[in-house]
Amino acid sequence: MKNTISEQKKPFNDLKNSKFKYVLNLAKNKKGLFVLLTLVCILLPNIITNMYYLGIINYMILYSILCMGLNLILGYAGLLSLGHAAFYGLGGYATAILITRYGFSFLPAMIISGIIALLFGMLLGLPTRKVRGDYFCLLTIAFGEIFRLVAQAWIGFTNGAMGIVGIPIPNILGWSIRTEVDFYYLGLMLLAFTYFTLSLLVHSRFGRAFIAIREDELAASVMGINTAVYKIIVFGIGCFYAGLAGSYLAVYQTTITPSNFRLEESCLMIIMVIVGGMGSLLAPIAGVLVMTLATEYFRGIAEYRMLIIGVIMVVVLLFRPQGIFGTSAFKG
Repeated sequence: MKNTISEQKKPFNDLKNSKFKYVLNLAKNKKGLFVLLTLVCILLPNIITNMYYLGIINYMILYSILCMGLNLILGYAGLLSLGHAAFYGLGGYATAILITRYGFSFLPAMIISGIIALLFGMLLGLPTRKVRGDYFCLLTIAFGEIFRLVAQAWIGFTNGAMGIVGIPIPNILGWSIRTEVDFYYLGLMLLAFTYFTLSLLVHSRFGRAFIAIREDELAASVMGINTAVYKIIVFGIGCFYAGLAGSYLAVYQTTITPSNFRLEESCLMIIMVIVGGMGSLLAPIAGVLVMTLATEYFRGIAEYRMLIIGVIMVVVLLFRPQGIFGTSAFKG
């Protein structure tokens, strides 16, 4: 009788073992999967030869950098910022002015632009010591609108609503970046830099402190974490990546105007992060993919695009409140 029971259980045990082996092999092949994705990204311009589609992918890369930085602020530290477009704009204007008026090359201009965005982000983060929640959100909205209005009104410095045009083609160590393919590889390098540096950060003690503040700020402060300082730091770092993205935009478009950095841009970034999944480094890229494709698909009915984007966000929140890939399996 015992032998009969054990024989009946054997197929189930074999099934369990096969599932375990599959999961184990998948875990072992994680590096192989990463290498495969890297090769696909490198070879993508050879697969997609249509420059219009490659241009859309370049904008996806741009928004991925923006949303990964914003996800650090929102997903890891729990700070809602609706003024992220302002730091994006600071990077763009800084690069445009440094290159066109002061003769800087692209690489140092981009680094300086990121640092400027970081410093302004830390300055705006100072009120988090006393202002939090909805009030901090309103503060970031105000900063974003102030930046846009100043950029539009300060004609002598920013050229007003006309913006800064004729930004020269970037050159990095003899590499002249002219075509969509060149900008694709430049954006891919910036995206890789963003991912790896953020990965190091969120897996360090700073990242654990950010998550502790998000989960329970009072408990984090009781454990000895200086919550005010950490929130200023995380906000500044998130803005640094927005500055890099703005620098990329400036040379990619060869022009920069205040209309590039409206409140709608900040809202779109928030939607992308939420749809993709907060608190996971790679998840916002899924949000960028979904929202960019939706925007392009409904371009023929442009007046209804924001309504459709809002509906997509509501549907995702109803059926997948943690986002498309906002699960622990995809974190880091």
